[in-house]
Amino acid sequence: MSAGNTTKPVIRKLSLEFSRDVYKDGVKMCILPGKVLLQGVCCWPDDEGLRMKIVGWFLFWNLFVIEIFHASYVFLNFNDIGDAVDAGATVTTTMEGLVRLHIMLTKKGVINSTLVKIWKQFWSLDVIEPVKRKKIKRQAQTAVMLTSIFLGSSIISNSQITGTPFIRNRGLVLKSVFPFDWRQYYFYEIIYIWQYYSDWFVLFMINAFDFFFIALVIICSVQYVIMQEIFKYILTDESKRHRKIIFGERGETMTDREMLFECLEQHKLLIGICNELESSFNIPILIQFFTSTCGICAATLIMKVDYSQFSKMFTLVGAHISQLFCYCYVGQHLAFESDYLAYAIYDCGWHIDYDRSFRKALLLMMQRSQRTQRLTAAGITELDYASFLGILRLSFSFYTLLNNLFMKNVGQ
Repeated sequence: MSAGNTTKPVIRKLSLEFSRDVYKDGVKMCILPGKVLLQGVCCWPDDEGLRMKIVGWFLFWNLFVIEIFHASYVFLNFNDIGDAVDAGATVTTTMEGLVRLHIMLTKKGVINSTLVKIWKQFWSLDVIEPVKRKKIKRQAQTAVMLTSIFLGSSIISNSQITGTPFIRNRGLVLKSVFPFDWRQYYFYEIIYIWQYYSDWFVLFMINAFDFFFIALVIICSVQYVIMQEIFKYILTDESKRHRKIIFGERGETMTDREMLFECLEQHKLLIGICNELESSFNIPILIQFFTSTCGICAATLIMKVDYSQFSKMFTLVGAHISQLFCYCYVGQHLAFESDYLAYAIYDCGWHIDYDRSFRKALLLMMQRSQRTQRLTAAGITELDYASFLGILRLSFSFYTLLNNLFMKNVGQ
């Protein structure tokens, strides 16, 4: 499909053809780990069959019920700061998985449409010269590796969270309040198994969403880099190679003016996709900031007051920090590359072309590029390094507050 075609793309199946095509692109292939994990938790947007819808919503309401019983324990035991904080660390994590699952179930059509546009309409990485292309691939793979660190840390931490309660004192995976005596035989075993598998589902749901979202943002960032490269050489012979790679035979006869208007359409498409990401994922980003703050604060406090849980809480803190950094890293990268596009347009050698319509189009493009593309947490704060440091400072402030409350509680 031509990048300049403004007709709305038909929603297509994200099947084997999709996986094969994106695997050939060194950046688009970053979406494949998220695809595998989302399929594993029954949330890949291509799965629109009735059976998969039933399974997806069953899993959602299952987590909703678990969260009610789990959160009730925190409210009923709030006087015991240490115990409430311990349970609250997993309450926020379960809520995080619940929100992510809801987004993936309710936004399937939008996400599917976005993926089809990325698959069929985003320009190839081959337009960039080989050395720079390798650097871009490494940057994209770095984001995936950072997400993998979070996956590894969360698996280690969750192995201790799910196994220790049964081994030590026949406790529950998620401390909860039930309207019956859950300690009785068979009741306990059933509830433990129920919480055990639900907790692991939450872990893989969160990681699947993170791999998917981070890959989408990285792909959009790289698309801005590709456009910078194209504008840099749009009035040179190198642009002919770009046009042939992107448009095939049609590109061989394409004029500078036609190429510029193709760039205008591609930029419009890219802005639209980034806006779709913002509108679809800004609530999960806000919840991510909230859960990271609570998780880091709670786990740090538990490490201080209960040394037996030090290793479990240490890996939990590491998981939350690496997860938060991944989000801020890709958000900062997207903002930087979208902002730099205006400079690339200005450096294209426009002064050697005396076509007034060409210059007017360049001016329009520059004005549009000066509006930096940002992802936000529901419009409250942006995804960038400043927000990352702000969350760490806020977590330390809450830790200090809870620690003072805990010491007063112990003193009494």
